[in-house]
Amino acid sequence: MSKTRHRYGAGCLEALGRRGFGSPQRFRADRVVRRPVRLLGHAALAAAIGASGAAPLAQEAAPRTIPEMWTAWCARCHGADGRGRVAEPTLTVQPRDFTDCRRATTEPDADWALATAKGGPAVGLSAQMPAFGAALTAAQIDGFVAHMRRFCTEPDWPDGNLNLPRPIFTEKAFPEDELVVTPMTTHGGGERHWTGVLTLEKRIGKRAQLEVTQPLESVVVDGRRSRGFGDLELGFKYVLNPRRHNHLAAAGIDVRTPTGSSSEGLGAGEARVEPYLATASAFGLTYVQSQVKLELPRNRPWADRVAVYRVSLGRDLSLTPRAWTVGLELTGENDALALVPQVRKGISPSGALAGAFGVSLPVNHSDEQGRTWVAYVLWEYLEPVFWRRR
Repeated sequence: MSKTRHRYGAGCLEALGRRGFGSPQRFRADRVVRRPVRLLGHAALAAAIGASGAAPLAQEAAPRTIPEMWTAWCARCHGADGRGRVAEPTLTVQPRDFTDCRRATTEPDADWALATAKGGPAVGLSAQMPAFGAALTAAQIDGFVAHMRRFCTEPDWPDGNLNLPRPIFTEKAFPEDELVVTPMTTHGGGERHWTGVLTLEKRIGKRAQLEVTQPLESVVVDGRRSRGFGDLELGFKYVLNPRRHNHLAAAGIDVRTPTGSSSEGLGAGEARVEPYLATASAFGLTYVQSQVKLELPRNRPWADRVAVYRVSLGRDLSLTPRAWTVGLELTGENDALALVPQVRKGISPSGALAGAFGVSLPVNHSDEQGRTWVAYVLWEYLEPVFWRRR
């Protein structure tokens, strides 16, 4: 997955909106972290503290550090420990449990900052999380994000900032919980071939992922069109350096089983083992992902191996769940090269549903490769799609 620049739990800083600052509509949601902080004004603080039944302002020091602000304002809904469980709930939805590392660590900092600055609806979630971009400085919002990150105390979960947008062909290094449908059509040699690929990815523990891929093909062999299922593929991936924050590497292996009918052109007719290494590097809104893979047919000599290499360069045009991403992939199999210009778009408000479209243009061996039009639609099935929690 898919990236995910998406997802956020409901209700952070809700206490500020309810205690002394009026309704969330009073905040300028179109301005993100620009106006100097006004949260420490005596009148506002008196209202905020007074609404919670605390001592008068004259007897209480105004919170100045991020942990103090969290305790004074955020803990009312999210709890002092970030679990979202409080003795007297004030929300009609259950806030995100920030100690749940499995869910929290898949999300980039930008999603949490956006939710804090522009409110829950900006990331497709609860309107009970109001916008505070006009009340907090950029540094304070970053501070709140860092504070929430600390609630996950388990080591070795890969950094969500490296959960980058999925390229069309290059395998991601980040483990995902996604369902991906990939239709493609290839034009070459006077024939047109159709393929639809269904991929289910399931994250296992902190660093691993299992994957099942099943293609459905329509091909022409000896002038006759055949339709049916191609070879089933099983995959496993494991992150090698989960504590890095700018670069990620994962090793994996795919096993292709000869379940398709090779006589009808619907499979290779033999088992293949395909080890690979995948990497991801982020540089602000720009990132590079790569994959190097060997396809090793069973019971055949080493000379029959196929070397596969892919490099994807992408750039987000904004930091929202529905952002457009533009990218260019270089793909190769042995000495055959192709370029794949592509665009990607978050579809749902939360970014859990996304799609991409591109075309593979051969650099050489044009007659053998042909031109392939390809797209995908992915669903991060642990996240809401269009349902917005109120």
